[in-house]
Amino acid sequence: ELEVYVPLRSTISKYLVYAWFNEDMEMKHKMKALENKPQSFFRIPKEHRSRSDWSSVSKILKEGVGRSTLPCVKLRAIVDAAKEITHLDAEERSVFPEATFFDGKVVTKTKTLGADDFLPIFIFCFVQAKIERPQALCALLQTMCDPAKMNGETGYYLSSFHAAMTHIHEDLDLSEVNDELAIFLESS
Repeated sequence: ELEVYVPLRSTISKYLVYAWFNEDMEMKHKMKALENKPQSFFRIPKEHRSRSDWSSVSKILKEGVGRSTLPCVKLRAIVDAAKEITHLDAEERSVFPEATFFDGKVVTKTKTLGADDFLPIFIFCFVQAKIERPQALCALLQTMCDPAKMNGETGYYLSSFHAAMTHIHEDLDLSEVNDELAIFLESS
């Protein structure tokens, strides 16, 4: 990475930004429309909603993925953010093990955090992190990631990062969210 990526960084970045420009602009507008949506909008189960709005996870993504230079540091931040989700969920449950206080109701917390619960939380944090040019970034990470790391924890969480991005870009129906976004998407 140091021998290949660092000397070619500006050239690689230029081509990636150009290649993914339209998709990244669409993502920027979609994430802007989503940034103030509550956790419930992302279908995070009540028993796994965070009182902190997962701010520590979003911070890890924003600083480690969005602001670092080397792809290996960005990948490490994705793994760290994913682990922080599990850690924060467990920590908040240990403080209030029997209840959560969302929507004015008390909900018993008995369900453990599984993959179906993890991805909506990760999507929420992805949006809150406001990562610039996520499509270009994902292409860079998938290209530069050591193939040996793709089998295992790093590969799993990079796939989760890609799934979060793909869900926002392709699957999330925002027609009810923001009329301005609908106008933008129609004119694109």
